[in-house]
Amino acid sequence: MSWEFLLLLACPLMMLFCMKGMFGGNKNKDSKENSNSQLQTSQQEELQSVQLKMADIMEQNHQLAKEVKSLKEESKGSNVVQLEKDQGNQEAL
Repeated sequence: MSWEFLLLLACPLMMLFCMKGMFGGNKNKDSKENSNSQLQTSQQEELQSVQLKMADIMEQNHQLAKEVKSLKEESKGSNVVQLEKDQGNQEAL
């Protein structure tokens, strides 16, 4: 008779452990989903930040290319004058 009584007590105890496991598993699943969504959000923010930096760098590159082009154009005229002066100095020697 004591075995029957123990079996009757074991059934509700096992049910309590199983229910705790089921509800505890959902918390982990929810936290994983939240962490995945947070990770995706942070990745999207980082991507936007990198894209903004890239746009700034491209703009700087464009401005520098304009400056280089204008410096080349300015130096072409002065190089011709400098070459003429150098040729005149060499002929004088």
